[in-house]
Amino acid sequence: MKRTTAIALWWIMAISAWAAAALPAHADSGDVIRDYAITYTIRPDGLVDVVEDIDYDFAGTDRHGIYRDLVTRQPFSPTSGDDVVYDLTAITVSSPDAPSAVDKSTHWHGFRTRYTELKVGDKDTTIAAGRAHYRIRYTLGGALRTTGGKPEFYWNATGTDWTAAIDRVRVEVRGPATAGESACYRGQAGSTQRCDASASGDVAEFSATGLGEREGMTVSVLFPAGSIANAKPSVVAGGSLLGNAHVSPATVGGSAAALLLSLVAAGRSRRRTRDQRFAGTPPGVIAPPGTPIVIDTIDEDTIPVRFNPPEAPPALAGPLLQTSASSRRTATVLVELAARGVIGIDAQPDPAASTHSAGLVRTALPRDLSRVRPGYQSAFVAVLFPPGAATPLVLDDPGTDDQRRFQAGVQALHKALDAETKAASWRTGTSAWPMVGFVGFATAAVIVLIGLTDATGGAVWIWSAPVLVVAALLLYAAIRRARGLRTPVGRALTDQVVGFRRYLATAEAGQLRFEEGEDIFSAYLPWAIVFDLAERWQRVCAELAASGRIPSTPTWYSGPSFYSSYSTTDFGSSLTSASVSNSGSSGSGGGGSSGGGGGGGGGGSW
Repeated sequence: MKRTTAIALWWIMAISAWAAAALPAHADSGDVIRDYAITYTIRPDGLVDVVEDIDYDFAGTDRHGIYRDLVTRQPFSPTSGDDVVYDLTAITVSSPDAPSAVDKSTHWHGFRTRYTELKVGDKDTTIAAGRAHYRIRYTLGGALRTTGGKPEFYWNATGTDWTAAIDRVRVEVRGPATAGESACYRGQAGSTQRCDASASGDVAEFSATGLGEREGMTVSVLFPAGSIANAKPSVVAGGSLLGNAHVSPATVGGSAAALLLSLVAAGRSRRRTRDQRFAGTPPGVIAPPGTPIVIDTIDEDTIPVRFNPPEAPPALAGPLLQTSASSRRTATVLVELAARGVIGIDAQPDPAASTHSAGLVRTALPRDLSRVRPGYQSAFVAVLFPPGAATPLVLDDPGTDDQRRFQAGVQALHKALDAETKAASWRTGTSAWPMVGFVGFATAAVIVLIGLTDATGGAVWIWSAPVLVVAALLLYAAIRRARGLRTPVGRALTDQVVGFRRYLATAEAGQLRFEEGEDIFSAYLPWAIVFDLAERWQRVCAELAASGRIPSTPTWYSGPSFYSSYSTTDFGSSLTSASVSNSGSSGSGGGGSSGGGGGGGGGGSW
């Protein structure tokens, strides 16, 4: 089997090299953009009309035109598992002195960054004069975000992928209200070097000179709260290998062999990663040391309902279930801390607050930090409320300082959760080497497919089904081998989590078992958030509160009536939404960088 795997890997890598060599290459460097002027006009409804004027000086007289890459999907932030998408519509290109026909195509960088390429010119005509002017118009949707309750346009204007130097770039941002704090960054991706920025009335202006190849400009402008509707990014689940696979007729022959090999690999991985279980022990019971161990053969659908929380913290339930629930982990821990009395959450009405938070602005207040659980809770709290400076933390549309503190806390939390999961020894056989081999298969295959897609256009989609099957099998095998198998203790805890999830998903108010007066809502809410059942759990507990069986307001909450205030949007889901939003980056207050905003891309000549 090892020999077969090695042979298959060499074949796929060889095909990848052939596909890469066959890809069309853009022109060598040497081009210069003499003047680059961009105007962004932000409408009250959040759409942005864009005009780009490009004075392009070609390095030779054999060029047909330019290409402009515009990012339409990218990771929401460097640490986020979610992506943000942008709508790109009403595209037009004109030129007074060169062919301006435009060919639009979609491409990917990796599995999470998508961009639209505008290829401008005529393949049968070259730019004899060596210089041409182009005007590109388009409309952006989803380009704004909210920082500190204020709409922000934080945008990679030129992008950092131009293969041409830029002598001068000028950017003008026109808003529907007075432009506030403005910032400008220049250089390669990640650079914090400032460029000229000023604001007057509803216009902010930015400029820079002497940008080299792969250098760009990023701008940031804040506008008054409520001046722009829909100032929230469109966030979706992070991109995946399967969602971005492309194929062509050239892959048909190799697909058959790859399919057979991937079937063998997937089957072998499944056999070697079946969970272990305590012999003769009911599901969910952790047997004493020395109990015989057998291979798990119990169907998960037959695991009985569990009426009490599992013997593992809610924030670690995701890895046990083999689902990340990464976007919900932060909100889960915040509620864990509140239920333990470590923090309180105060909610106050605010006309500018998002409807997702029921028109309320929530603030986390330190209470008894000594009650924090060692491990991931302690790591999170140490950053959010450091000793000697335990100040409140705004959770909904926070200011720049609070947002940075929250981002740092989330990074510390995720790091601690990953370390604690690994140290718990709930899994075994999680060697990284098998993952490297299987991911190599998948990565090489996708490189080939993406390359062939670029080379042959949309005609390749008819062959997508067999290649997607191969990719799915390889990814399945890689994940199985990377995760290893659950130990008997890990399997027993997983049974507990599965049984308790079934309980929260099906129990009605009259079926819940608890002591009268007990705040069962707070005790189980972290679990409901992990299971994505927060809305249902709040609805059930609202009935209990109305009948007087549980407190009408959680002890950790202060503000307007809890259940009536969160009747249209549940507390847990809205806290998850706020946590995801706060984890994104901002360019205001000097915390940005070139290429750190939304959008981006680049261009060159062909």
